[in-house]
Amino acid sequence: MLDYKKVDLHLHFDGSLPIEWAWETAQKELGLTDKEAFIKSMQVDEDTHSLYDYLARFDMPLKLLQSEDNLYEAMKALILELDQQGLLYAEIRFAPQQHIKQGLSQKQVVDILCQAREDALRECTQLHVNFILCMMILGEEKLTHELNEETLYLAKEYQNRGVVAVDLAGAEGMAPMEDFRELFMKAKELGLVYTIHAGESYGPMNIEKALSFGALRIGHGTSAIQDEKVMELLKEKKVPLEVCITSNVHSEAVNDYEAHPIKSYLDRGILICVCTDNMTISDTNLDKEYDILLQKLGFTMEDLIACNQRALESSFASEEEKQKLLTAFRSGSWN
Repeated sequence: MLDYKKVDLHLHFDGSLPIEWAWETAQKELGLTDKEAFIKSMQVDEDTHSLYDYLARFDMPLKLLQSEDNLYEAMKALILELDQQGLLYAEIRFAPQQHIKQGLSQKQVVDILCQAREDALRECTQLHVNFILCMMILGEEKLTHELNEETLYLAKEYQNRGVVAVDLAGAEGMAPMEDFRELFMKAKELGLVYTIHAGESYGPMNIEKALSFGALRIGHGTSAIQDEKVMELLKEKKVPLEVCITSNVHSEAVNDYEAHPIKSYLDRGILICVCTDNMTISDTNLDKEYDILLQKLGFTMEDLIACNQRALESSFASEEEKQKLLTAFRSGSWN
C-alpha cells in the first residue's frame, strides 16, 4: 500500500462489492455452492471483449442488491474496505433505479445508502465519502426518462445529506448523447453539478457533447485522443478526466495498458484523476492502478501525488469540506 492518502472519484457501488460479503450473501440467498463459478460471474476474464460483455458482470451484483438489508450491509462493507485501503476521499456512484426490482422505491434506496454511509463513516479512521447518483442509458432515452428524472429530484432532495452530483452511466452508444440534453438542463435548473460517462465505448463526439451540456468532469474520456479539437477543449475548459485504465483494458476501450492515452493526456496538460471504476469486476484497487502507471506507462510518484491532489481539487465536495481534505492531504494527517 502506498504511504500517502488516496482519492477515487469514479467508483461504482455495484461493481465494487467486497467479494467475501457477496459470496456469503449469494450462498445464503441464492443457494450457490460453486465459489469459482460465482467469482467468474462477478469478474472479467478472457471471454470479456467489449463494454457490453463488461456490463454483463453487473448482473450478479445487482441480484444481490435489491433488499434493504443487503444494500445497507454492502455499502457499509465497501466504505470500511476503502478506509482500510488508505483512501482519504471517495465519491461512490450508484443508480437508484437499478435497485428497485423487488419493491423498493428509488427514494428508499437513496435513504438506505445514505444511512449506511453515515454509520460506516463513524467507524473510519480517515475516509470521507460522498455519493453521485447515476441516471442510466438502457436503450432509447424514453425507456428511462421518467426514472432518470426521478433520480435528479432525489439528488436535489439529498444534496446536503451525502449526495453531491449526478451522472449518466450505462451502455454508451445505445442512445444518442443528444437525447439526454433535456435531463442535464433540468439538472442545471435544480442547481446540481454533474459528471458524464463519455468517450469510453463511443467516439470523442460524445465527450464534446458532454462538455456542451456543462459537465464539470468526464468519466473515462478514452477516445479524446482521436480528436485534436476535443483534446484542446478539455485543456481549455480545465475539465478533468476520471481515468480508469484497467477497466478500459477489460472493456477493450483500449487494446492493452501500453496503448492507453493517459500519459499523452497528462503530457498535454489535460487534468487527470486516476480512478478504479469497478474494483471487484476488474479485480483492482488504486494501488494496483498506480503500479501499472509506474511500471507500464511512464508515470512517476510525483505524477501520482499530483493526480490525487487534482482529484481533491476537482471533487464535488463542498468548499469547506474540500479545504479540510486538501489540508489533510498536504499534511499527511487527518483530524
